[in-house]
Formats: sequence, structure tokens, C-alpha cells
Amino acid sequence: MKNTRSTSRKNRTSGARRSGSKTHGRRRGSKGGRSSSSRNGSNWARHSTALPDWTDLEPPTNRRRPDPSEESFLQQVSTVRFATIVLLLAGAFTLYVGHVHATKDLLGNVQEVRAENQRLHLKRNRLQGEFARKTSPSVIYERARALGLRESVTYGEPISIDE
Repeated sequence: MKNTRSTSRKNRTSGARRSGSKTHGRRRGSKGGRSSSSRNGSNWARHSTALPDWTDLEPPTNRRRPDPSEESFLQQVSTVRFATIVLLLAGAFTLYVGHVHATKDLLGNVQEVRAENQRLHLKRNRLQGEFARKTSPSVIYERARALGLRESVTYGEPISIDE
């Protein structure tokens, strides 16, 4: 509707504006913002504030809304919904980064515990070997002889049963 203005409205501007003068719609020396003379004989001059257009006077219910297919994604999403989506994505990213750091810490702890477990297994095997050496029959017989004990049981020949 902006391009279909009547010619009478176009002719209402002052002659100074049409002639390319830099007074922006007001002649020098005019009072009240009105031009003292114009080409068409009208005393009206446009001031620094524009008059309302037909679209400004039209109620919002009559305005044409663009088709949802013509709008971009950001125009279709409301500000509150967009802010909520951004906050959810930021929260998910923060949780992901926290999860990665926690996983790395747990992996370090598991590796330390595994190394400690292996060290304890090696120590147990070493101590068990020492115990086995100190309690072996050959060591016990030697210590018994050193104390003055004698062997009293004579070992006989092995018995075998033939079927």
C-alpha cells in the first residue's frame, strides 16, 4: 500500500524539498514550520517527524502474516524457547565435559590401584616362597639334628598290590 499513495499527498511537500534544497522541508525564515509559499499553493510542510502511514494506522489483526514455510528457523522459534534451547545445550555440554574429566580421574585411580594390587601380589608370592623354604622338610630335619634329635622311624620298602 505504500507505493499506491495519491498524487495529492505527493504534491503536499514543499517546493524547497522538491527543488533539492537542504532545508529538509522547511524554508528559512518560516514560522511554525510552515512554508510561506509553495508551487501548488498549499501552506503545509513536512517536519522532522513523519506522519503515520496506512500500515501504522492498521490494526495488528489485519496485517498479513508470512507463511511459516517462508520464515527462517530463527524467526519461527520464540525468544524464550530459543533461550531455553541454548541453556539446555550449554548444560548438556557442561555435563559432558564434567563426565570426561571425572572419567579421566577414575581411570587414573584405577591404574594406581592396579599397580598397588600387582605390588601386593608380588610381595605375597615372595613371602610365601620364603615361608616354604623355611618350612621345607630338609630344613626341618637339619634343625632337628642340630637340636640333637634322631630319626627313629625306619622306612621300609614300598608295598605294591598286584591285581
